[in-house]
Amino acid sequence: MKILNWIMLILLVVGGVNRGLYAWLDLNLVALVFPDIVTKSVDATGIESTVTTISMLAKIVYSLVTVGALRTLVGEIKKA
Repeated sequence: MKILNWIMLILLVVGGVNRGLYAWLDLNLVALVFPDIVTKSVDATGIESTVTTISMLAKIVYSLVTVGALRTLVGEIKKA
């Protein structure tokens, strides 16, 4: 169980550092490592449109950070 707590704490720190870098330097490390997917298409009238979709790996990283934060929060509440 101690290993799981350490993993969750590391995920929480990674998420916090990523958010801090994004706020201060406009640098999103997760988006840098797992870039978004850009799809361009042209319709029948010749108008080009672009759709940007977040990478599945980035979604997984963000989800793991969220789980780590919630798990750490619940653990700290149980201690109190």
